[in-house]
Amino acid sequence: MNSVPAIFTKLGRLLAEACRSRLAWLLVSLHAAWFLLAIANMSPPSPELAHYLEHGGGSSASIFAGRPFHYEYESLFSKLLLLSDLPSELASIPVALLLLPLLKLFHVGLYDGSYIGAGILIAMGSLQWLIVGRLANAWLSSRPWGVSVLHRISRHFVLLMTLILLFTAVSAPILNARSRHLGFRHAAISFH
Repeated sequence: MNSVPAIFTKLGRLLAEACRSRLAWLLVSLHAAWFLLAIANMSPPSPELAHYLEHGGGSSASIFAGRPFHYEYESLFSKLLLLSDLPSELASIPVALLLLPLLKLFHVGLYDGSYIGAGILIAMGSLQWLIVGRLANAWLSSRPWGVSVLHRISRHFVLLMTLILLFTAVSAPILNARSRHLGFRHAAISFH
């Protein structure tokens, strides 16, 4: 028996169960908000840097969601997101490699491609947090106090999701405007 289809079958079953967990969807929403706010807090988009890198320029920075990215100079908020998403980031490598020929075929540059890469990361990160939420849901279901927590989450689910959405919708533009006002904040990044 081939183990690869069995793994995908188990993963599919786990994801189907996760989609029914309100705790899982709450974690996915919190992750999406965290992801969007982290991007809004970065330096403003820089098509110029992407063009420079694309045409042979060297730098210690890369481009992420159109913005200059250097782990050392990012906020603690962003660093914690990257660390918590590490499993999904690793899982996104094969997905990105599968899309690479399409990006080349349609002449997608580094700047636009960085948004596609960010989209892959948020999608894979969402899958990760969906699975984590399902596992946490199963663990909490086996505890008497956990059942009470899950019941409260279920009862207030719409309110919690609305608050996350509103917080993100208000905070992201404010952070983005602040980011644009501050401009490029990574003066120590090397270019060669």
